[in-house]
Amino acid sequence: MKIVTYKELEPKDDFMMLMDLAFWWPISPKTMEERINTDVRLKSGPVGFCAVEEGRLVGFVGVMDIPTKTVEGKVEIIGGIWAVATNPGFARQGICKTLMEAAHHYFRSQNYRFSFLCTGRTIIAYAFYRKLGYKEVDAVNQFKGAYKVLDKTESEGKNVSSALNSKKIYQLYEKFVEDKTGFVVRQKDFVTMFAKRKRFDERKSIQKEKGYALLTESQNVTKVQDLVALDDSTYGELIEEIERFAKSGVINRSVANEGVLNIYKSKGYRVQNGDDGVLMVKNLTGAEIDAVYGESFYIGILDWF
Repeated sequence: MKIVTYKELEPKDDFMMLMDLAFWWPISPKTMEERINTDVRLKSGPVGFCAVEEGRLVGFVGVMDIPTKTVEGKVEIIGGIWAVATNPGFARQGICKTLMEAAHHYFRSQNYRFSFLCTGRTIIAYAFYRKLGYKEVDAVNQFKGAYKVLDKTESEGKNVSSALNSKKIYQLYEKFVEDKTGFVVRQKDFVTMFAKRKRFDERKSIQKEKGYALLTESQNVTKVQDLVALDDSTYGELIEEIERFAKSGVINRSVANEGVLNIYKSKGYRVQNGDDGVLMVKNLTGAEIDAVYGESFYIGILDWF
């Protein structure tokens, strides 16, 4: 078995099928190249490590170089693990472990202090990550969700017509995260990047002078992907407007602020304590995550990888 980086992998055709086998989201080499060139977390690094057996891609572990903000206000790059996959015909041969070790070696060679990944507690890989030294990030995994069922006919839901100003949204976001640490360093064109990747729907999203809501819809339920406001009044206005355009219900899977959660409650939303999706971290040196990021550690739904 040979280990190469994604950028060294030739041809890259097998990657499309491997992603579909593992996650049900095939991605062509051309689309992957576009994603690499537009995402600062991928652009300068190896993208991932590939296990090749007799010219065939049999395993992959993606790596990201992710900028974060420390409690001292400094930008620190950390390692991010994504899209861990093994071809089913080559399972239980230690391929994932070998690739994870290659990823950790790369992170250490860059002097990164932490490796983060996003996963689910109920999937098999969770126990595997625990054995590799990953632990849950409690500061994030205690975020609560809010949801509300709406009694509307399907025809009542409408598309939001106002266009988004990506520059203004970036400025609002920067103001919003001034007192936060963690995954709060976004590239200036994040709105364009995530819209192209269908992480939210521009036609259904809302922008105001002091806040915005980036939204998507699934089965007539509106899902809040990014809710940012500079005051409680704007939060209330955004939530009310989301309801006006939503068809069958509204869900926000991750509400980090207790004050915002209380606004949701005041408008009749139910609260979900906990989520199957979790953020995990592995200490690559001797640093402690609480000391580096303090109590204001934050990650938005759009920043999950």
